[in-house]
Amino acid sequence: MMKLFSRDRAKSQGVSAASAFAAPALRRLGQAMTMPRKPAVSDLAKDGKNTFRDLLSRLEIPINASTPDQIESEHIRDHGQFLARQERWDELEELIRTHDQNRATTATGTPLAELMLFGARSDVVRAAEHALLHGRPAEGADFFSGIEALESLLEDYPKSYPMALVVAHMHIDIGWAWRGAAAKDDVRDVNRDAFQAHFDRAADILKQYCPKQYFSPALSAARCALLPGSAQPLNTLCAEFESLIQLDPLNPRHMRALGNYLLPRWYGDFSQLDLQARRIAAQTYDIWGAGAYAWVWFDALLVDPNGLEMMEIEYFIDGVTDALDRRGDQHSANLMAAHLYRSWQHARSQYGTDGLREDLPPALRAGFDMVVREHLREIHPLIWGHAEIGFENTSRVISKERLSAKGRDVALQAVAMPFMAGLQAGQTVHFSPDGITQINP
Repeated sequence: MMKLFSRDRAKSQGVSAASAFAAPALRRLGQAMTMPRKPAVSDLAKDGKNTFRDLLSRLEIPINASTPDQIESEHIRDHGQFLARQERWDELEELIRTHDQNRATTATGTPLAELMLFGARSDVVRAAEHALLHGRPAEGADFFSGIEALESLLEDYPKSYPMALVVAHMHIDIGWAWRGAAAKDDVRDVNRDAFQAHFDRAADILKQYCPKQYFSPALSAARCALLPGSAQPLNTLCAEFESLIQLDPLNPRHMRALGNYLLPRWYGDFSQLDLQARRIAAQTYDIWGAGAYAWVWFDALLVDPNGLEMMEIEYFIDGVTDALDRRGDQHSANLMAAHLYRSWQHARSQYGTDGLREDLPPALRAGFDMVVREHLREIHPLIWGHAEIGFENTSRVISKERLSAKGRDVALQAVAMPFMAGLQAGQTVHFSPDGITQINP
């Protein structure tokens, strides 16, 4: 082994806190909005009938390829990286602690502390990933020195949990770089040993910091991130995630991560996943209504749609409705619409023809139509692109531009479905923040 250092709706308001550091970037870059282009005359069929592209030209919905949240997230990550490069550790430590204690997030719920932690360790992690990918460090890079430099922070800041998080997450990331992010058993011994060594080092760094004592979701999330390095992670997985959700119940990302780890390909099965989805929904009912049931199943269904056979579809649609009633931002609306469309596609091809779960396709389609008509007002193409590949870590091999282009095409065709009869009759469907207008020819 290597050694290394359904229901009444409870009214609740979501919390979203944006960092002051993001304001200049938001004002400078603004919100990049485009509209689907109008077709040229050559796009029309020669027989005078409209092509599908021509129908889409009458679907007037903004396409937001660079949302304020994406801009803000990049700015916060870059700021964390800048402070680390300048060795302004006191400032970095204070910002991470403040963001964590305040539960500060971007508009769509990404914790600012998490973004700063990522930026602070990114240079070292990227150097390690480059060396592992290419068999040698990048020119001028010495990632071993980078690891040692971050490790030295533990001596300079012996009682600082933010600095401990920077170093621990560095080891977790490098461990995954050795192993690969897929849930598989065919990992070479040397890779598995390196993965385990880095995870053991991260666990050793964090063991002196109790998340509840420090009232820290970032520490609790790090403990959850360590679970794949445990011999029997299922023994503590649900308890660790429940503690994290109790510390930060307004953030659905924790629920989504729990559901993914309870998939059969990781540490659980669909029965356990459904049970935990119900438990978390009950525990967070005052905040989310049935929403947590949908959030826990969210990523799991995209990664492994066989879970549709176990999931209670009516409860899931109730959860989607409750989640959007409580967090009605366009990021969440795009997440739910893309998810329901992808799940409907799978259910339509797999079920309904032999009597097995024939209720799924119409229920998922009805849920999708509801989200589009009642909540969706603009398209975020990156979300739709990620939904097509299951939000898995392997998406990093696809460029942002390609993923966005794919998501744009999928989203436009999907969003057109509820209005297809009107579009074919010549209607123009116009989306605005105030609602949807269908204009007759």
